[in-house]
Amino acid sequence: MFLAIDVTKPLESTADKFSYGGQMLLIGMSVVFSVLLILWGSLELFHLIVTKLPAVLEKKRAKKVEPEAETAPETVAEDDESELVAVMAAAIAAAAEENPEGSFRVVSFRRL
Repeated sequence: MFLAIDVTKPLESTADKFSYGGQMLLIGMSVVFSVLLILWGSLELFHLIVTKLPAVLEKKRAKKVEPEAETAPETVAEDDESELVAVMAAAIAAAAEENPEGSFRVVSFRRL
């Protein structure tokens, strides 16, 4: 495939010089692109490890936890607003008892 060039003899003809230069060019470019390909592959592998692996592990953990979670379902009442108001009123009353001077002030309520 490649032209055999004896490196002990000087290159005499222009065709030999171009042939040797072409061989070195192809070898050099193939080395550079193979190293770039290896770097690209390793970066893609790290990307998969960092992004996909935690999601897969989380799904496996969720599958293991699901049967336990189904045995004790939580019931959420739709009328939680009255309970929330009662808790806020109790907190305001407790704060008013601790500080009788009245420096407690409700600024705002936010729903989470």
